[in-house]
Amino acid sequence: MTNTDDGMHDCARGERCAARKTIAGDGGERIIVPAQTYRVFCDGDRDRVRVCVAELPNRYTELRTRIGDRRIVDGPRVSGGGRSAPVPINLGVDALLRQIEEITLSWDERVRVLARLADLTAPSHAHAVTAACGMLTAHVDVLLGLDADDMTRTMDLTRREYLPDDATGWVFPAGGWILYYAALGAAEAGREVLNLHHRSLAMLGYAPQHHDLIVACWECGERSLRRHDGTAGLADHVECLRCREQYLGSRLRSLMVEEEQAQLRKAGRERRRTDPGRVVLAGSRDGTGGRA
Repeated sequence: MTNTDDGMHDCARGERCAARKTIAGDGGERIIVPAQTYRVFCDGDRDRVRVCVAELPNRYTELRTRIGDRRIVDGPRVSGGGRSAPVPINLGVDALLRQIEEITLSWDERVRVLARLADLTAPSHAHAVTAACGMLTAHVDVLLGLDADDMTRTMDLTRREYLPDDATGWVFPAGGWILYYAALGAAEAGREVLNLHHRSLAMLGYAPQHHDLIVACWECGERSLRRHDGTAGLADHVECLRCREQYLGSRLRSLMVEEEQAQLRKAGRERRRTDPGRVVLAGSRDGTGGRA
């Protein structure tokens, strides 16, 4: 993190900052610089957190209606017992619902203490999530001003490499999960809200389907170009995920012509490799000849 003499520092979103800039380094390389701010997040990302936490109750409600969806990509399902017909439960959706409850209610508790608000009471998890997100939306600056303090979180055992360095807790091998403590504050609060919102959209099928190109970026030479999905409300453009160079207008059209030609060459190579009528020479052991 970069700090300045006047107390400003990098936005906590780092290279994903909404107001990031790209500058040229001493060697000509492109460097992504987050916005400088006196707060944890820049104004753009602060507003984004507020919008996302306000939308979470609607996403939570819709996820509850999708818990029986037969979507293979969302993970395994189990069937309920009893005499009635078994009801498929999508464990991927169920796990995300539990995380939304766990994370929003834990931040709700901390903000209510600091803002001297009454404890949350609700007849159900759904009502609790709605009330918590409403309060967090109204007090987003309190949320994004919290100091780091120990909080509990759960994690799937298969993702243990993502545990924070300072985390301590317990592993439950039979259940395949971890309960841990970590020092979490304003930066983690904002990132968790944004992550929950993004995962909810992806689970519901609302996340934009971006397309990665196979040609290299004209600026940095890396194969890191992505054409963003216009259905997400974005202008049609290609962006390099490495150097953040953007291609619009005539540059975009020229780039897509190059991409089309590269795709045709790739398809031709694949056809030649799989053509059953083509004679392939098998090299001899000493590499000096071959036979049909």
